[in-house]
Amino acid sequence: MEIAERVVIDVDRCVECKACFAACYYGHRREPIVNFGRTGQVQFPLICRQCDEPTCVDACPYEAMFMDEHGIVKRSLPLCRGCGSCVTACPFGTVTPEMYKHQVPECDLCEDLVLEGGLPRCVAACSGGALQFIEISEAQLEEQGLYAISGRTIGHDPWKRR
Repeated sequence: MEIAERVVIDVDRCVECKACFAACYYGHRREPIVNFGRTGQVQFPLICRQCDEPTCVDACPYEAMFMDEHGIVKRSLPLCRGCGSCVTACPFGTVTPEMYKHQVPECDLCEDLVLEGGLPRCVAACSGGALQFIEISEAQLEEQGLYAISGRTIGHDPWKRR
């Protein structure tokens, strides 16, 4: 069973306040990184899933998308040309064509905070408790009625607390 540290959402608790968007936006140089999806009447945040084998990295012809030494998918701002290859390659729709300065923003799961033992900004800002950052398997997600909107495989240990 694959356990991963993930940002999960309980859509029943989401009040669509977009505090997660605001916290992320202002915490990342005003880049719109949190996007929103809709299922039925509910709108919920979408964040990069931080795939183990990211198709966005493979698709980028400018090598702007890469995995760092912790296994975190990142984007190099100077190398990104806004071509949209990563948008097309993302199977989860979390990389969107809404571009900031013609460059596609990429979630880093607030590595600066998480590596120090903190929470991603979106989770910390969620007043309704809809977003959580927890270790959980896919099976446990279903059992608890949660949906993963981002995460990393613990086996890679990218979030090792120092």
